[in-house]
Parts: sequence; C-alpha cells; structure tokens
Amino acid sequence: MDNCCTAQPEHICASIVPIFKSLNYSELQKINNLIKKKKFSKSTILFAEGDSAQHLYIVRYGRVKIYEMSEDGRQQIIRLLEPGDFFGDLALFMEKQDYLLNAETLEETGICLLARDDFKQLIYQNPEISLGVMQALTERLAYSEKFISTLTLKTIEQRLISWLLAMSEKEGVLTSAGTRLNINLPRHELASLFGTTRETISRKLSKLQSDGLIAINGQKQIIILNKDELIHLSQE
Repeated sequence: MDNCCTAQPEHICASIVPIFKSLNYSELQKINNLIKKKKFSKSTILFAEGDSAQHLYIVRYGRVKIYEMSEDGRQQIIRLLEPGDFFGDLALFMEKQDYLLNAETLEETGICLLARDDFKQLIYQNPEISLGVMQALTERLAYSEKFISTLTLKTIEQRLISWLLAMSEKEGVLTSAGTRLNINLPRHELASLFGTTRETISRKLSKLQSDGLIAINGQKQIIILNKDELIHLSQE
C-alpha cells in the first residue's frame, strides 16, 4: 500500500476528518505519513464483529455501511458512512479491542488506514485531537439515540419519510418540480436500514407516489413534491 499523501492539503486523508481540523498543514502531513491508503471493490467486508481492532478507518471516497447481524441472519444497518467519515475508533480504546460491528463497502471505496498505536500516540501528542474525538463520539451517541427512538416509536412509513427529508436537506437539488434526490442504495439496503423488507419499502414508496407526495424516476431518483405534507406525516 502507498502512503496517502500529496502536495495539496485537500488531497491529504487527514484533512477531510473533523477530529483533525484543528491541526495545521505541517501536522497533517506528519499524520499523513503514518496513513496507508487502499482501494476496495463493492461488497468488500472491511472487518467483522469480533475481529481484532487494528486500525482507524477513514473514507476517502465511496460509501461504507456499518451493521450488525441478528441471530436469524437478518442485517440491521446502523450507520452509512461517506467521504470524511471515520470508523473503527471506539474499539481502539476498549480493553478487549475487538470490533463491535461489521463494516462493508457499498461501492468501490477508497480507505485510509491509521494504525491503532499511531492513532493513540497522536492523541497523546495532540490533546486537541482528544476533544475532537469526544465531540465526534458525542454526536454519534446522539445519532444512535435518535436512531433507536425512530426504530422503536415510528412506523415504517414514518422512518422512510424522515430519511427522505433528511436526505433532501443534505443532498437534495431544488428543481422546478421539487427537490430531487439521488438514491444510491438498492431497495434491500434501504429495507435493512429501516428494519423491514424490500417489498415493504417498495410498497411504501409506491403509496407516497400515488398520494402525490413524491415522484419516482427509476430505482435511483426520487423527487419530493410536497415537503410540508411529508413533514406532517413524519410527526404524526
């Protein structure tokens, strides 16, 4: 594997990670010299629950899903990660130091790897990174609490609508027809995210379309036609 570093700061792996944002360019270069980069094809298992935690993972490009498996073999997606997101960090600080969940690529993905001991040494040498880690973990905990609440208290339709609204805020493109979303998850992955079946997701999307709230263009594009009504339905 080659070192993940170039002359431009925007191409340095560490520069896209929020916990390193307080560091200057010279410090980022030092971190980058410790980082290794790899490219993984779609559907590659990066680590499985119980594997020894050896690295902090940083997404350079592509997407990764973090999930757990039930005893009957069903998959529940916990988080979807995009460029700039990092993962595998929690296990690095635990006594057992094993990964608690599974990580798999959803498409061709570039990953930067920072070894566990190097990461810990960086924290000792740069206390401000510790604050970044604490903030990131706090945000992740808040997300997890909200995610659990959504799964337990909202209907499948409300979970789906809430996700569509969140995606529209994050990645939506305003058009004359409405807010356009590119849905890069296949139906079975959406089903795993919401704890249901692919058939149920397809049925709920079709109902929202027949009700005039969204328009579906193929498998990968949705246009939100009535945002106010979707917000109302998500909060009922």
